[in-house]
Amino acid sequence: MDTITLSSKGQLVIPKAVRQSANLVPGDVLSVRYVDGEIRLKPVTGVVPTSLAEVAGCLARLGHKPLSQAQTRAAIQARLKARFKAGDAAP
Repeated sequence: MDTITLSSKGQLVIPKAVRQSANLVPGDVLSVRYVDGEIRLKPVTGVVPTSLAEVAGCLARLGHKPLSQAQTRAAIQARLKARFKAGDAAP
C-alpha cells in the first residue's frame, strides 16, 4: 500500500504507479468524495479541457457594452448548467 502526505496547501501527489494503473495524465479531472471514512477519487469522463484561446471573447457582443462581473458570472453559470445537465458530471 502506498502512502502520501498532504501538503500545507492541501495538495497531494498520486503515486506514479497508481497514476499509470488508472491511465491518469496531467489535466485529467477527478471527482472527490468522502464516503464512510474514505476519501475517494474517481476520473470524470466527458470533460474536454478548453484553452483560453477557444473561449476568449465568447461573451463579447459587437455594439454592446461590456458585461459587468456579475453578468459575466451569471452567463458562465448558465452555460455550465446547459452543458452539464442533471446527472452529468460537472467540473
